[in-house]
Amino acid sequence: MKNLLGALKFRREVGVLVVFVLLCVFFSLVTNTFLTVPNILNILRQVSISGLIVMFMTMIIISTDIDLSVGSIFAAVGMIVAILFQNGMNIWLASLVGLLAGAGFGLINGVVTVKGALPPFIVTLGTQMIYRGFALVISGGAPASVRLPDAFYNVTGARTFLNLPVPALWFLAVTFIAGFILHKTSYGFKVYATGGNEEAARLSGIHTDRIRITNFVLIGVASALASIIQMAYLRGVTPTAGQGMELTAIASTVIGGTSMFGGVGTIGGAFIGTLFMGVVRNGLVLMGTSAYLIDLIIGIVLITAVFLSTVSTREKR
Repeated sequence: MKNLLGALKFRREVGVLVVFVLLCVFFSLVTNTFLTVPNILNILRQVSISGLIVMFMTMIIISTDIDLSVGSIFAAVGMIVAILFQNGMNIWLASLVGLLAGAGFGLINGVVTVKGALPPFIVTLGTQMIYRGFALVISGGAPASVRLPDAFYNVTGARTFLNLPVPALWFLAVTFIAGFILHKTSYGFKVYATGGNEEAARLSGIHTDRIRITNFVLIGVASALASIIQMAYLRGVTPTAGQGMELTAIASTVIGGTSMFGGVGTIGGAFIGTLFMGVVRNGLVLMGTSAYLIDLIIGIVLITAVFLSTVSTREKR
């Protein structure tokens, strides 16, 4: 029993889950609408778009990298797909082009970072501005609306399916896929090894450069998929979409227990962290909290999470 309690003590996900449950209880008591089916479905829909990115941001951070360009990739891909569709391309083919574009943007991030031996923070900060500029140039700074075929809309952006928002179903599916990749495959083991000690991983025969570049490609594809689903749900896209999305993804990942030092983190924790962020924002809105104060509170929560993560990592070591 003591061994079990000791193990749970060091499981960051357990602590986050406890706080998450307490938050839900608190918001249920202070508001009349938090614990209602429409609001719960609304939270799921709200977190599903950023949640798609969070799953692969977790892999990026576990391997000691970071990607600040995901919001700009989100906007650029949405504009690419919308413009292609408006110019007569089949929406399914346009979406495939969008996914490939997302992979290409991620590949650029990975190759420049890894092969150029540059800090990922600086590289993706630069590409964040480049990709955002690209979205503004091809759109002329104007939003694009799309009238999608029913078949495509039902698969990607329908507001309900079996009483669940379709974007939320995509989020759950991607969570399971990411969890399988990270926790049940040799690739996931290599991601942890790369983040834990890259030099030791390289000496043991792991192609760490390939792992890191692949992570950037995966998060590029996830950003593209999130953009397509959001475009379908809203039936339109703007070149300014996704601003601040990278911060939300990083915050959800870290709150879910992923260490900024690399080598530590789980998809389950990232999932809880995503819901945690959604519940905090939704609950504060229902309480009538100022939008400016909401950002302040979330900032404090993020710093606290990083502090606790640092302390926990030091205790483990």
